[in-house]
Amino acid sequence: MKLGPYAVTPEAPLSVLLNAADAWRIGLFGVPRAPAGTPPEIARGALRRNAGAVLNAGEGHFWFMWVSDFGKSLRGAWGTLGADYLGGQIDRMTRESARLGYVPSCFHRFHGFDMPWPRGDSLPWLVFAHGERLRRTGRAPDAETRTILQNLFDVYEATHFENGMISSEITGDWADTVRRPSSTYNNLCALMALREAPVLGLKTRGSAEALSKRIVADRWRGDHFRDHAATEALSADSAVLSLYLGLFDRAILEKAADRVFAEKLDRPWPIRCAAAPHDGATVPLLTRLVSGYHRAAWLHLGAMWLNGLKRLGRDVAPGRARLDGLIERHGHILEAVNDDGSPYKSWVLSSERGLTMAAAQYLELVEGA
Repeated sequence: MKLGPYAVTPEAPLSVLLNAADAWRIGLFGVPRAPAGTPPEIARGALRRNAGAVLNAGEGHFWFMWVSDFGKSLRGAWGTLGADYLGGQIDRMTRESARLGYVPSCFHRFHGFDMPWPRGDSLPWLVFAHGERLRRTGRAPDAETRTILQNLFDVYEATHFENGMISSEITGDWADTVRRPSSTYNNLCALMALREAPVLGLKTRGSAEALSKRIVADRWRGDHFRDHAATEALSADSAVLSLYLGLFDRAILEKAADRVFAEKLDRPWPIRCAAAPHDGATVPLLTRLVSGYHRAAWLHLGAMWLNGLKRLGRDVAPGRARLDGLIERHGHILEAVNDDGSPYKSWVLSSERGLTMAAAQYLELVEGA
């Protein structure tokens, strides 16, 4: 069932209640500190506490596993959680997706589901996870798994693409309080998946080369990507993901990085998710209760940004120092912070703590991956 754009599942009201309870708790008592330690120790502790039957996205109120969060965590989580545990999570998501016939956005110990709505980045991050396991362990998908992935990829291409790019009907992605038609982020995730597919023995209708050219022609504006199909606004997360995955040639990546610096999106904390408020047409009515959520500085995006800069050979020491300062200040790995460094919160939602993808991206930055 749907209520407006929102998917109504049993998990949805539970998530709302958990968010609201945590918002009030943090408002009254502040963020509870994790066990004392250095920032890397705090990050590793968060990952271990979140590693249950599924790898929870956080330890305050995100008691589910999002596929994209998991994928963004992999490079930094191997050393802490190990190949057996992470590989088991990849297999769990793959089997459940086969049962459902598509890759949902979320999982708990019993089944997969969409929340708050279907997203366009789930299949790409599952494919990425299989590719990372192959690179880390040498374990390629067996024949049964490859057949499952091929079927899932076929469904994804059939339902998500229109005229060579992600359809404007696809509006959900990681920024899950905003509905961005054919977001550039989703198109970059598709490009990532098309590049991973041949490595895993998968056949695709589209080609990575063709999609790369289409993205540059349609979304690149000389020094930045536009955010989605219906806007010319600058896209922050597209610059970050492009750098993190090295999706384009160095000239584009350097210009994208320079524009982020020019817009001061990395200040005061790495990194603010948007340079300006989102178009009201992309923000559903209920989402307006937390309208600043995806304009705050998100630590996982900041660490991804720094990992991407590091691969460009840029100096990441100042950015890392700011992340270290936030972790030491709060005694935790937060999800999103305001300009003054306080955790983002409203009366119905608060910044998560012990955010898995932020902890893992931070560990990737400080430990290498």
